[in-house]
Amino acid sequence: MFRQRFTIGLALVLFIAAVYSIFYFKLFSVTNHHEKSITVVLKSLNVRSDFWQAVSAGSAAAAKENGLTLNVQGPLQEGDAEEQIHVLEEAISQKPQAIVVAPYADDRMPALFKQIREEGIKLVVIDTPLEMKSAPVVVSNNHVEAGRLAGETAINVTKRNPVIAIISDHADATISKERLEGLKHALERYKNSIVGVYYGEQSEDKAYDMAKKLLDEGRSFNTFITMNESATIGVAKLLKEQNKAGAIKLIGFDSSFYEIQLLEEGVLNAVIVQKPFNMGYLGVKRALSLIEGTNTAPVTYIESNVINRKNMYLPENQKLLFPFIENK
Repeated sequence: MFRQRFTIGLALVLFIAAVYSIFYFKLFSVTNHHEKSITVVLKSLNVRSDFWQAVSAGSAAAAKENGLTLNVQGPLQEGDAEEQIHVLEEAISQKPQAIVVAPYADDRMPALFKQIREEGIKLVVIDTPLEMKSAPVVVSNNHVEAGRLAGETAINVTKRNPVIAIISDHADATISKERLEGLKHALERYKNSIVGVYYGEQSEDKAYDMAKKLLDEGRSFNTFITMNESATIGVAKLLKEQNKAGAIKLIGFDSSFYEIQLLEEGVLNAVIVQKPFNMGYLGVKRALSLIEGTNTAPVTYIESNVINRKNMYLPENQKLLFPFIENK
């Protein structure tokens, strides 16, 4: 009986040891196989954010294509700069070979970027370039050009009579400031075409209230240009409620599922669509180039496209509105 129990016990120990050995070998092999490790820190991991989900998908596609170990992090809610700082600090402590970050315009970011470099970690900034003495490699949409496209679209949909109320997020938001710069450039030859710039702080409700106040005051304008998705959705809700869709033009940015619906309904006249999948993909590719020591362009700009109800079903625009992994 003792010998039988001993045999069973020994077999069990050997089985556990074998499983552990296999697991350890696989873990060791994977770690060595994926020598290049990249952490991507986004502005949001919220599954409802089509934009950041597309950036994440692009990053994953580049990592898979090149056999990289990829870790995508970020705050749950967009606008949470404090949490992004915490996530970035944690990422630095993990010492990946490269960090790709879409930073908020926070005063603490330059110091963190300096720390990343001092740790010997390669750095790529996507989406929102920050002004620094020693600029990192940047992959970004050309926001000035996107703003110009919005202005030209407003000119076209109003038959060269644009009178525009602009609803943005924050006065100091880098992306919105660049879009506004391009927009003003497009409208230079149309005097008094901008009635004002108003701020909804990335809130649908605040954008709705601001637009309602403008209409209640009887302000004379024929177009809303909304600088981000939340402003677009808030203003669209108001136009639908007051049966002013079409009478007042609406031009927005980005391409969320709800914005696509608004295009189909004719509430939204056009959207300036970025290519977030491409941005995530190229961000990781540029990080890989830095790791490998190959020549890397200091700045890579990604173009935007104007999508409207007439051209939204073209194959090339469907790829922009519904970015799948194979679309690079």
